[in-house]
Amino acid sequence: MLKIGLIGKPNAGKSTLFSAITSIDVDIANYPFTTIKPNVGISFVKDKCPENEINAKCNPREGKCLDGIRYIPVEIIDVPGLIEGASEGKGMGNEFLDNIRDADLIINLFDASGMTDMEGNPSESSHDPLDDIKFVNNEIISWMNGKISKDWQKFARKEDNSPERLDVKILQKAATFGLSEKDVSFIMTKESFPDKLIHWTDNDINRFSEAILKYVKPVFSIGNKLDLLTGDAIKALKDRENKLYMISAEYELLIEKAYNNGYISSDAIDFTFTDKSGEAQKTVLNRIKEKYRNGEIMRFYDVLTSIIKSLGYIVVYPVLDETKWEDKNGNVLPDAYLMKDGDTALDMAYKIHTDIGKNFIRAVNGRTKRVIGKDYKLLNNDVIKIISNSR
Repeated sequence: MLKIGLIGKPNAGKSTLFSAITSIDVDIANYPFTTIKPNVGISFVKDKCPENEINAKCNPREGKCLDGIRYIPVEIIDVPGLIEGASEGKGMGNEFLDNIRDADLIINLFDASGMTDMEGNPSESSHDPLDDIKFVNNEIISWMNGKISKDWQKFARKEDNSPERLDVKILQKAATFGLSEKDVSFIMTKESFPDKLIHWTDNDINRFSEAILKYVKPVFSIGNKLDLLTGDAIKALKDRENKLYMISAEYELLIEKAYNNGYISSDAIDFTFTDKSGEAQKTVLNRIKEKYRNGEIMRFYDVLTSIIKSLGYIVVYPVLDETKWEDKNGNVLPDAYLMKDGDTALDMAYKIHTDIGKNFIRAVNGRTKRVIGKDYKLLNNDVIKIISNSR
């Protein structure tokens, strides 16, 4: 399952967002360090389900499918708030950051309202929210630098005597962050580093850390607490930094609670009211709906889906029966896997199980019914049967 690290300074609204998108109750309050240990839960990425192509309702083992939209599960790791010096261990920051070492991507949730200071305390004086983006990114880089540079001279002298390629040597350090040999090799094709590790400077190590975040473990900044800002203030912030995603964790939580309590028909923004909803609920929820309709803010599911798609992920459905698109128990399209664009049928086989990958024979395309080989490049919404002599 894809792993996503949720980080930011204290009181940025991470706990509120986490509770809204995972339906897990956690402590929420308007003061720093409400979260003192990582929370782990499941959220979803959305994609159109191919169930309509065979006129049969799918039966997801994980996630859900509503009105032809498949919700593919991803793991969310909510890390306690980071303060300045976190990379050096201040406020247990080093320990907190260790929880995202194997995350596939990182979300930096920041307080777009500017109503909290650098340590997350409520503040009446204006604070530039974009400073929080720089601060958190710098802490991540410093944390990585510390891990990589530890005992560097001893490590460099030993590895420089090895006949291995440079990417294989540095992998021993990079593996700390969940990188594979393929990941490191890709970085080396994009960036230039000294051939001898002993010649690497602090700047080279810093550039390597930055390359990890650029090419392998990207960081996306999402502005929160948009419910506290006017439309003009939101526009001004977007004009300053046009690559930002904007959400309201508070609205997300209100919509989720309204849906769970049966006040609205669904947790999508086109919800309708049920008989259980009163005038008070309708007034609040209609105001929230209008904010989304105006395009001032986005739903988190849509933000997350946009991020995942921008990274080249596709959705693929493994089945046992390529004619009915079922598993051995007759469940239609039971599993949906997030794969990287360019992954092959063999990659998918390994994702299902190592033994299936090792004993791969061939695969079958569920749409064309044609046999495909291990080098077949997967397409979004592919339905694939893997044939293996693994027991």
